[in-house]
Amino acid sequence: MRFGSLRTSLAALLTVTMCAACGSSGSSKISAGTYVASVCSAISPLEKDVVTRSSALNSATAPNATQAKKALQGFLTAVESDSDHALTKIQAAGTPDISNGKAVAGTIVHAFTQLRDAMRVALTKSDSLPTDSPSSFRTAAQALGASVRSSLNNIDSSGFSNPAIEKAAGAQAACKSLSNG
Repeated sequence: MRFGSLRTSLAALLTVTMCAACGSSGSSKISAGTYVASVCSAISPLEKDVVTRSSALNSATAPNATQAKKALQGFLTAVESDSDHALTKIQAAGTPDISNGKAVAGTIVHAFTQLRDAMRVALTKSDSLPTDSPSSFRTAAQALGASVRSSLNNIDSSGFSNPAIEKAAGAQAACKSLSNG
């Protein structure tokens, strides 16, 4: 399971688009396998939806900057909503019964909180994208994309690199479906 690949995918998809996760809410400890299966099951729909929506957005042609802005805002709204939904499921996953399980779960929750928050900020900033000309929209959208990439690059995904989590992820079908899983 690689959060970095999801972060990279989101950053790359947002870049292309622009140019045309504190603590666990569960107090009970669960097996690492059960925990990881829950987390991967939460992440998988988010990843698939980002890819699908990005592809649709990238293949669409907007007749003007106003329509391009509207399409971009629809994309950002959907990704923010999907990331919030994933975060809720990750928070409900509990605490893996591993060394430092509470800290690992907290780091993963925090990473997805940061992802959701980055999407919220991007959506808010998209309100001010100019639509007076295609070139001014493109320039401002590229700046927004750079801001999003910067936010995504600052997300702490260290909870995903825990050896016990990685081992458990390798045995979970839900994790194998993730990019570079």
